[in-house]
Amino acid sequence: MLDINRLRNDFDAITKRIKTRNKEYPALEQFQTLDKKWRKLTTNIQELNTQRNALTEQTAKLMKEKKINEANKIREDVQKIKQNIAKLEEQLERNNSELEEVLHSIPNVPHESVQVGKDENDNKEIRKWGIPRKFDFKILAHWELAEKHDYVSFDRAAKLSGSRFSIYRGNGAKLIRALQWFTLDVNTKAGFFEMLPPVILKPETLIGTGQLPKFEEDLFKLTTNLYLSPTAEVQLTSFYANEILAENKLPLWFTANTACFRSEAGSAGKDTKGVIRQHQFYKTEMVMITKPNESYESLEKMTNNAESILQKLNLPYRVILLCTGDQGFSAAKTYDIEVWLPSYGAYKEISSCSNCEDFQARNLMLRYKDEKTNKTAFPHTLNGSGLAIDRLWAAIIENYQEPDGSILLPEALKKYFDGASKI
Repeated sequence: MLDINRLRNDFDAITKRIKTRNKEYPALEQFQTLDKKWRKLTTNIQELNTQRNALTEQTAKLMKEKKINEANKIREDVQKIKQNIAKLEEQLERNNSELEEVLHSIPNVPHESVQVGKDENDNKEIRKWGIPRKFDFKILAHWELAEKHDYVSFDRAAKLSGSRFSIYRGNGAKLIRALQWFTLDVNTKAGFFEMLPPVILKPETLIGTGQLPKFEEDLFKLTTNLYLSPTAEVQLTSFYANEILAENKLPLWFTANTACFRSEAGSAGKDTKGVIRQHQFYKTEMVMITKPNESYESLEKMTNNAESILQKLNLPYRVILLCTGDQGFSAAKTYDIEVWLPSYGAYKEISSCSNCEDFQARNLMLRYKDEKTNKTAFPHTLNGSGLAIDRLWAAIIENYQEPDGSILLPEALKKYFDGASKI
């Protein structure tokens, strides 16, 4: 969530910037209404406390002067004031709870370097790498190659679980496993610390990183009031929730590969074939927790590391800077990395690297102690896909296909296949 004092002191400027996200945020107006009420209640309580203190001093003076009756009358007035204060404090507590709930519905403020735009059509291409392969034969889409080689069983997955699930088989499953290992190997060599977290989460954990309450429809909720994880960003960012870290412990770099689960609400008709958009998928995640003055340099490092995976696999890609209207709820700035998919004749998102500044840390009460001031401060949190495994699998299958339908293996993956050159 945003710093409430920042919102109070600079409401108009922050509101103007948030509205460049091209969405309606009634919570902003709700905040202003509740904040006015907070100010009034706080002022009234302060005034009544001042009155109570003055009358208490007066009572003490009268008691010294043996003016018992006058002192008792004033005591009655003090008791009434105490009762009024108690009522106002109850109202203030309810108002504070409502304020906190509203704050959870206000998105992060886009960084000044993010251009204003309505949607993905206004995103800015930053750079490209690699040249898409020119095929001299009729190519097959990854789902066609999967069926040809029995790499994936979509029908049997639907029989077990419903639509938008898949069962990887044989070399199809082995390639998924190789990509999981490979991405983790690249990340750990770059300095990320490997984790393997649970994928069932408490609601407060999802509130901490901004998935709840705003995006509940995108989550899979269990009958026990727990949720399936939509991304390991949640677990890795929340690892030190409600703790105060020593400044010399920063920065922290984490990576994990997990199964992820999303309902894909609102995506009807999009990418219905193949493995691009599924309810269950695999993703290697990166998370950084840094001091505020290092976070934007860290965003570049994280993005470059995700790019290095594609470079090692010799897969063409491009990097996009998202505009204000296409940014995620918790992000202040986001780069998307899009890999070339021949079946689409286009680039398709395979990573999203974001700096959330202190937005998530405030929710999580994740802090560090500044060595110079000896005061606690909120670190900045960053997250990025390194990479989306199923989409990476599709990119390998399509870009490395041969006329006979076989799939060449990138040099970087051969060691996971005992040196084989193709599957």
